Amino acid sequence: MTIHESFYTDRFRGFSQFYKEAEASPQAGFIQRIVPLRPEHRILDLACGWGRHTIALAKLGHTVVGYDGSADYIARAVRDAQEAGVSAAFERLDMRTLAMDAAFDVVLSMSTALAFFDDATNNDIIRRIRKALKPSGVFVFDQANIFTLMAIITNDGKSSTTTLPDGRTYERSITFDASRCVLSMRSVLHDNQGQTQAGWDIRYYTLPELRALMSEIGFGFREHFGDYDGSPFTAKSPRLITIWT
Repeated sequence: MTIHESFYTDRFRGFSQFYKEAEASPQAGFIQRIVPLRPEHRILDLACGWGRHTIALAKLGHTVVGYDGSADYIARAVRDAQEAGVSAAFERLDMRTLAMDAAFDVVLSMSTALAFFDDATNNDIIRRIRKALKPSGVFVFDQANIFTLMAIITNDGKSSTTTLPDGRTYERSITFDASRCVLSMRSVLHDNQGQTQAGWDIRYYTLPELRALMSEIGFGFREHFGDYDGSPFTAKSPRLITIWT
């Protein structure tokens, strides 16, 4: 199990800090408008987490499949979809093994959920996404804006400790490797199961890097945004949302 696979479990779920349930519905609405999505489209939400966007899109009447490598997250996604009364399919699948040919009209990579690996592996995943799309398909790639992250991250490498009301202790440190443009988080949870380390290493891309990479793989650049309100991308934007065809 990799370091990020340890983190994306029920045990660490309360510390993810970037999953906001209330954001899913308006973000799904933005995707519906900007693609634009049509009733006949088949949509893949890749690395769907616990299915926030999958369920939100299903509520809008779309046919959506959610894939994620976390067994805990897929189990919760299935429960949440049932509770919401929507028809959405979920499957546990490591995106590194995605192997489908012209199966989807739209592939979504939301919430900085793609680039957890070395460049060669990340590039291979994007090639797999290209192959999984129909010839006229659309790829929506969303990641946090690395320029904004660099402005708010302080105490690089220093650990902070939080004691929770239930007595558990959570330590966290964040570092940035400027030579690879990789942001890393390491956390240690102390609870009744003992001490467990988890975290992630995420490769962030600048827009010029993405243009070059996607062009090499066979994608054409369509447009980009700085957030889900459709605002222009700037150094101060919270996100870099790119649309590829």
